Amino acid sequence: MTVRTWVGRFSIIDGHVQEEGQWLGSLIRQRPDEEADELYVLIEPQPGERPEYAAQIVDVIAGLYNKDPLSLTGALVRSMRAAHDHLRDWNSRSLKEHRVGAGATCLALRGTDAFLAQAGPSLAYAQSASGEFRRITPERAEFDDALGIADPLEPRLTRIALEPGDLVLLASTQLDDIAPAEHVRSILERGADEALPELYLLCRDVPQFSLVLLSCFEEAEVVSPPDFLTRNGGSIAGPVPESNELTSGAGELVGAGVGVGPQSAEASLALTLDGVPPHARPAHEQVREIKQSTAPPPATGMKLRGGDATPRYKRATGGAIVPQFRVPKLAVFGVIAVVLVGLLVWWQLPGSVQQNREERFSALVAEAHQANAQAQASSDPGQRRDLLNKAQTQLAAAAKIHNDNPDVAALKNDVSDALLSLSSIYEIKDWTPVADLSQQVTGSLSVTRAVVGGDAAYFLDAKGKRVLRLAVDGRAAPDTIFEDGAIEGVLTAARPIQIAWSEQSQSLLIIDEKRQAFAYTPGKAAVPMAVRNVDGFASLDAIAASGGNLYVLDVKDNEVWRYLPGQGGFDSERTALLDGATVKDATEIAVGQDVYMLDSKLGVRRFVGKTEASFPLAGIDAPLMSPASLSVLAGSGRIVVADRGNKRIVVASPDGAFLKQIVSSAFTDLRAAYFDEGTGVLYVLNGDALIKTTFAL
Repeated sequence: MTVRTWVGRFSIIDGHVQEEGQWLGSLIRQRPDEEADELYVLIEPQPGERPEYAAQIVDVIAGLYNKDPLSLTGALVRSMRAAHDHLRDWNSRSLKEHRVGAGATCLALRGTDAFLAQAGPSLAYAQSASGEFRRITPERAEFDDALGIADPLEPRLTRIALEPGDLVLLASTQLDDIAPAEHVRSILERGADEALPELYLLCRDVPQFSLVLLSCFEEAEVVSPPDFLTRNGGSIAGPVPESNELTSGAGELVGAGVGVGPQSAEASLALTLDGVPPHARPAHEQVREIKQSTAPPPATGMKLRGGDATPRYKRATGGAIVPQFRVPKLAVFGVIAVVLVGLLVWWQLPGSVQQNREERFSALVAEAHQANAQAQASSDPGQRRDLLNKAQTQLAAAAKIHNDNPDVAALKNDVSDALLSLSSIYEIKDWTPVADLSQQVTGSLSVTRAVVGGDAAYFLDAKGKRVLRLAVDGRAAPDTIFEDGAIEGVLTAARPIQIAWSEQSQSLLIIDEKRQAFAYTPGKAAVPMAVRNVDGFASLDAIAASGGNLYVLDVKDNEVWRYLPGQGGFDSERTALLDGATVKDATEIAVGQDVYMLDSKLGVRRFVGKTEASFPLAGIDAPLMSPASLSVLAGSGRIVVADRGNKRIVVASPDGAFLKQIVSSAFTDLRAAYFDEGTGVLYVLNGDALIKTTFAL
């Protein structure tokens, strides 16, 4: 078996998908008497700046790396520092408001050795075949530490020794706003063949985005390239690019099952450039030459599993030898004899063949009628869908025999109508915008939690380190009700990490990263609130309020804790609600008569008492994919799930019976959904915009 590597990547530029783009470039470097190596450069432009200058940075880094006589790691660091000097020179001659910076993530690959260099904002994950998952970040990951701004620039260099089944993911930092680390982990665990298209589906609505997925696998002597892969990182076919040429693989978007092996502390930096001969010419002269002679990589067309999406790859060996052989004459006569006998049988027995076709047609139609009748009589939605799907399959086979049969056509319409009714799809076209936070809120913005309570919506802004309040009538701009560093009562607030709305107290419960608890009542300031032994949680991953009680999701302890209301908040003994269940992939909880949680792998989970009960969603046409929010309606107990991956809102009964699904062309970036039973208004957070509509849930 031969160990090889493959790399899949894509860029989204103004909504259009390309293999590479302004933020992403690659090249293959071939040196005499050395194994070829590959370089992938991903740039993170400064927020609010036009990204065109990112292409120049890609060109500078790639061009100098290609020319540099230093070792692989030395060339990485030197080329990044040269790009840094290039930007600093620009900034020194520009007005302060015109100065720019950029984060950079560079991946150099030779055989099964990968070296990752990072500076400023950067996002990289490593997933090993053994299941180890980690995020690789530079020590300083802010834009103050980026190319063109840092003083001095100190890239972090990490060596990753790849083993079969390992995977490395590089991506624009917008991925943090789309999917938490645990969600990314669950995607990568499926292997690259599923991970790359899944990541594309998550990120396809981001205007500017780039991603690189590296996999390592074992290849037999005779190989077929894994699905969704574009480049064989272990070999080069065809001519070697010129020294100043930025090259990229052609072909469609692809990937493979992968991960990254465990890494010791000594493997992470400790790489030196001492003793390496310097360039004959200063780096700034080479930068100027590259800047003048290069342009951003051309847009390369790309398709996802389309009709023409056969992966193209470079063969690792020379031309195949075609074996020469002679066919015995006796074998030729034998084949001719078999053909003649077959023709004779066909000529003698046409009636029998036709009779068999008619009998099969009748049997297929009869089976379809029976399956349809059983479906109509069944009260189990899951069984109904299975029977209707079976009827559809039988009718499709019957149509191949007689495609114009009126009985088949009529039955197909009946089955399709029954499936449509079972899917219970409601499309909403008319929405009223409430507010676009990105247009009305100053500073960095990243909404990670949203709740609706009273006459307002509340948003947890992770980047802004604050909680925002927005009146749902949209008549006033959003205002900050809680933020890091503010004095709330007698306490100094820290960065908020969890929020929940309490219907009973009509207040917003807030917990910050110091595990201080606060209660905000509309029209008043937030005040400290007692939560007994709040420091005793192994982790504090989500909170919920119901019936006056406080519920805390503690993933590390595989537990949900309940607090009864007490003096000044929840100064009472906590009660464990789970009985040995594993909740390591849980991300959110909601509480009604039972406890519900969102699980990144299992979807919605339901706990009755201390025992997990089923939540089947039987009859739904497609399972949940990347659910983003979960809420329980206080009046009816119905469950509302924002299914981000399928761009829909799913409504279910308290015991998990599927009721309906809501779709809309407005759901371009579905984040959360909440329904006000009192007013009959459905609120949806789409990206950073809150929209609403009247709907009879």
